[in-house]
Amino acid sequence: MVTATLTRPADQVATYGYLVNLVERYFSCVDANDLDGVLDCFTEDAELTIQSAHSTHRGRDEGLRQMYEDLFKTYEPRMRHIHFTHVADPANNRIASQFTVELTDTDGTETTLTNCNFFYLEGLRFHRVFVYMSDGVNVLH
Repeated sequence: MVTATLTRPADQVATYGYLVNLVERYFSCVDANDLDGVLDCFTEDAELTIQSAHSTHRGRDEGLRQMYEDLFKTYEPRMRHIHFTHVADPANNRIASQFTVELTDTDGTETTLTNCNFFYLEGLRFHRVFVYMSDGVNVLH
């Protein structure tokens, strides 16, 4: 299931609009528990670091896949990313995004966070991502 479509530029050069659309497509897929859609946003050798928890997940098809499978299982009832602010730097193939995330876990516990992610691309996909979560909460175990 792909929850949002994204047209990759034919010239393989990321524009400001492409960077914003990629981030918003990624979060749309996260909110829909669309594992294939999420992983399609990453390079094969991508790394995602939860900087506020000093935790790194490596490899799209291994570490990241497992992290997202666990996330989707835990927060299957509800994940919603809203209120985005983006600062994109297409000349250097990167974008920073600040947002609110609302979560409900399988026990019914609700969590609201204000997070900021820094995305560094290789080509047209995320290669390195750094996540800063508010309140020291790490929902990406």
